[in-house]
Amino acid sequence: MLELIPTLDGWAPQFPEVAVATVVRTWGSTPRPPGARLAVAPDGRMVGSVSGGCLEAEVVEQGLRTLRGEEPRVLHYGIADELGWTVGLACGGEVDIFVERLRWDPGDPLVAGLKEVAQSGTDAVLCTWIAGPEVGRRALLVGERLLGGGGPSELAALTAAAAPHLRSGRAGVEAVLGAEVLLEPLGTAPEMVIVGAVDTGSSLCRLAQEVGYRVLVVDPRERFLTRERFPSADELIQEWPQAALARLRLGPRDAAVCLTHDPKFDDPTLLALLKSGVGYIGAIGSRKTQEARRQRLIEMGAEPPSLSRIHGPVGLDLGGVTPAEQALAILAEAVAVRYGRSGLPLKAG
Repeated sequence: MLELIPTLDGWAPQFPEVAVATVVRTWGSTPRPPGARLAVAPDGRMVGSVSGGCLEAEVVEQGLRTLRGEEPRVLHYGIADELGWTVGLACGGEVDIFVERLRWDPGDPLVAGLKEVAQSGTDAVLCTWIAGPEVGRRALLVGERLLGGGGPSELAALTAAAAPHLRSGRAGVEAVLGAEVLLEPLGTAPEMVIVGAVDTGSSLCRLAQEVGYRVLVVDPRERFLTRERFPSADELIQEWPQAALARLRLGPRDAAVCLTHDPKFDDPTLLALLKSGVGYIGAIGSRKTQEARRQRLIEMGAEPPSLSRIHGPVGLDLGGVTPAEQALAILAEAVAVRYGRSGLPLKAG
């Protein structure tokens, strides 16, 4: 949704009301994920995409019909017939698309909230009712606030339903208090904090960026933390890790990996991470090293149950030995944890 804001702002003086089509469910192979949007102005101009091209013309027409008075509704598209004369997805999947009218009023608190999220990068969830008595309603969940929402019970229900979507960064439909609601996470890219400017960290930095992480490398040692060694890092932080972590707001989509293999770095770092809301904590070291570290952390005040959050030895068992292979194993585990998956081969499922 955030990527449409500049266009909607530009249209607003002439067309304050537009049609918006949003992918809400997919099955099989589809070009665009849930949360993908297409906005249509009354003169037929459009921005965004819901299908990569094969459904766009049909969805634009449906959007224009909505602007002419048709009610918000969910449209279902499946596989095109073998002759290709009907509208469908050539890739073989199926998709539900919610079509609605949207009034883009800068004075609307929800519109203002969306702009604030876009500018600040604050994590938020856009809630859109796609079925039920309040179909077409929208609300914005920002921390413990609900713009356009109801009372405490609705806030609690939406917060609980949104938690896994905030963690994964993926939009999806959930049943909330008897209604179907599309929950769309907004905000910045997930962050990965690499503690320790070592060779494995350099490889991990490159790989993590490929899958969409914003990567920060933390190490107080100037000799190791250089642009030559980490040319692609989004940020280099030359500081003791626990001090740097005190300023970072790590959430459930974020990850942190300790690679220094040195207690004076790792122990205070892990203690700080356990007190944060970060979704993935990894720590390098053998099983023997992990057990010794566990005892030290307990002596430092860590609650024993919380130590299960630490993934150590870090990474999936891929058998790799080079820094790049070790980085791949770490990233694979972080991604699996983020999406709540096992990390096992797909054929095992």
